Amino acid sequence: MSKASFTSRRAPAHHYVLAIILGVILTVVVSVLVGASNPDDFWLAAAIGALCAAYPAMSLGGKVFVSNHTITRDPHGEQSVELQWMRQAGAGAFLDVLVAIVVASLVLAIGRFAVDALPVLFGLIALSMVDAGLRYVAIRHRALK
Repeated sequence: MSKASFTSRRAPAHHYVLAIILGVILTVVVSVLVGASNPDDFWLAAAIGALCAAYPAMSLGGKVFVSNHTITRDPHGEQSVELQWMRQAGAGAFLDVLVAIVVASLVLAIGRFAVDALPVLFGLIALSMVDAGLRYVAIRHRALK
């Protein structure tokens, strides 16, 4: 390929500056909030908060200000096979969780069991994640076989 076939896609310079400014502002806000939550060791907590927040904040700045100029979106990205597999897995997992909720509700109502809601909700979240993950692996395995 010749050099002429490669086109440079760069954002205007001020977009990079805006990305950095947004990243710095978000990092400072998070570090002050973390420091304020621990007034005994404000500076240590603020420094740890800044270290944890700097990369995500700068990444968000790049996403907001730079990526629209540098990334070419795939016009057919919504038609990818992996996305179809994820949708199928999510739909199946939704139905499984819905059935589990109905069965659990009937058991609790008929048996007149008293249960805390928080562990049940965490269990439903775990069930949905495991179910969707296993369904995705099964769908992918069948498709690639």
